[in-house]
Amino acid sequence: MNKASIAKLPVRDRSLTEQVHDTLCEMLLDGTLRPEDRTSIRELAEQLGVSAMPVRDAVSRLVAQGALTVERNRAIMVKLLSPEEFRDLTETRILLEREAVRKAAERMTPERLARLEDINARFVQAMSDPSAPGAVQLNKQFHFCLYEGADSPTLLHLTTINWLKAGPIINLDLGQPSRRQRNALSVSAHHAMLEGLRKGDAIAAADAVECDIRGAFEFILKNTLPTRAGEE
Repeated sequence: MNKASIAKLPVRDRSLTEQVHDTLCEMLLDGTLRPEDRTSIRELAEQLGVSAMPVRDAVSRLVAQGALTVERNRAIMVKLLSPEEFRDLTETRILLEREAVRKAAERMTPERLARLEDINARFVQAMSDPSAPGAVQLNKQFHFCLYEGADSPTLLHLTTINWLKAGPIINLDLGQPSRRQRNALSVSAHHAMLEGLRKGDAIAAADAVECDIRGAFEFILKNTLPTRAGEE
């Protein structure tokens, strides 16, 4: 786990548990927490600069959502999905994210499209230059900027829950120099999504996000899950 990237939480109006939960979600989504990473309530509390209680409550929520597991020794672990679980999750993601993109395309504004173009330009740079950090974070920013444009809180909530489960394993390979084929597929899918959005073609944009999801699934199923399982 990349401890250096975790900042202590600022004081906000929302409850401390909500703040901790949101921070842990970001850590799952942006690659800070990776499959089979192990930590503890006390370690997380120390890193976040809070007491154990809000961390325990936030972790309990993420366990219920299927993003974390608690082992017998009380260690908290990021769950590594089985191939069957990953396949089922992928099919569910495709259904939800196609609909999110379709709705977002119908509601697209010039301002949001410009923001997506800017995020994607930085994403492409990060993917092509191993010395440029942030490919994982920029990929997440791109997708959620798009999904937020659907203006559907329920759809966004369900999509986020699925990303909490899928994000850590997807982020294992994204942006790594040795994964050029997958990186090229992701860049191509993003370009296709943007092209569909520019033309107002909701179906083309939805097809592109499905291609992005399926491409990542097939690559990970072939190259990552068997390797990880063999390490156990």
